[in-house]
Amino acid sequence: MTGLAANANGWFYVKDGKVDFSYTGLVQNESGWWYVQNGAISFAATGLVYDSNYGWWYVNGSAIDFGYTGLVYDSNYGWWYVTGGAVNFGYTGLVYDSTYGWWYVTGGAVNFGYTGLIYDSNYGWWYVEGGAVNFGYNSLVSYGGSWWKVTGGMVDFGFTGIVNYYGTNYRVVNGQVQF
Repeated sequence: MTGLAANANGWFYVKDGKVDFSYTGLVQNESGWWYVQNGAISFAATGLVYDSNYGWWYVNGSAIDFGYTGLVYDSNYGWWYVTGGAVNFGYTGLVYDSTYGWWYVTGGAVNFGYTGLIYDSNYGWWYVEGGAVNFGYNSLVSYGGSWWKVTGGMVDFGFTGIVNYYGTNYRVVNGQVQF
């Protein structure tokens, strides 16, 4: 027998009829997918786990949480965007997490090194500072050879007027500086 088995002491990973205390990884049974560490399910593991066969997953109480979508912090690898329980390495764009707010993610990881404008097809143009959307930013930002008026962190395409930027007045039409 190979798989999960229970006795009075808990749940264990059994390989060829013996508990394999060297095994750490994911195992599936009729109740779901479980994170096994050193041959046993502790039911206390919550966070990102890695399995060489199945990749990176978010577990809650040692079970893969297929319903979880949001940001997860790993003390060794940083902040990651998880969708449907799995780290989404293919995602680049803005992410809203009800606990942590709005962040810019590239390749699945929060990009703390990015400062500037980003465009997200779902949310539009936003000013990101140190990886986080800066909702308090109200000034001009350079992007793609043009300068743009940002109000409340978002490019303000409806703004037409004069903006003072570091002591110089600039004419802005529909959010873009006119030189």
